This record gives sequence, C-alpha cells and structure tokens, in this order.
Amino acid sequence: MFNFTALPPLSLYIHVPWCVRKCPYCDFNSHQAGETIPETAYIDALIRDLEQDLPLVWGRTIQSIFIGGGTPSLFSAEAYDRLFSALRALLPIRADAEITLEANPGTF
Repeated sequence: MFNFTALPPLSLYIHVPWCVRKCPYCDFNSHQAGETIPETAYIDALIRDLEQDLPLVWGRTIQSIFIGGGTPSLFSAEAYDRLFSALRALLPIRADAEITLEANPGTF
C-alpha cells in the first residue's frame, strides 16, 4: 500500500470519437461524422460521467488535460466553453495546467 504525504495530481483524458472520415489504419474508437455531431448530448454525458466519478478523485488537482479522438477539433468553441466551465466548477485545475487538443488542420 502507498503512503502519500499528499494526494498525487491527476491528468484528464477526454475522448471525442468523431472524425471527418474513418482512416483504415485507425484502431481507436472513432466514427465518421454524419451531417451533424451530437456535441451537446456528448458534453452532457461527459459532465454526468465526471459527476459520478468525483468521489474517486476528490481533493486531487488536475495538472493536465488532453482531448483526443477522433478529431476533437470538429467540436465547436461553444461546446468546449461549456465543457471547460463544468470542469472548472467540478475540479481544481492548476492555473498552469497543460491543456492539449488534437486537431486536424482541415477542421478549423
């Protein structure tokens, strides 16, 4: 058993499973986007999932956030504003946290 003098920080991975097209070599959980992506419903689900897991991470600070996929750059700025507002309300995030979003240059 570990004896920590302080709780270790956390890194958060957020998966966005939609792509412009599914590449034949890709083994990740990703799907070709249709005419619309259900980003509002997906952000709602991510927030609900996090709320359920809060007791498992209570008191630990987020040091980095990585958003991958798929092609996370397909989501709108409004969707990410909503997501990050919820993250900040629910979790302590370091002021100097590293935040990375995978992007396909053709999607923004």
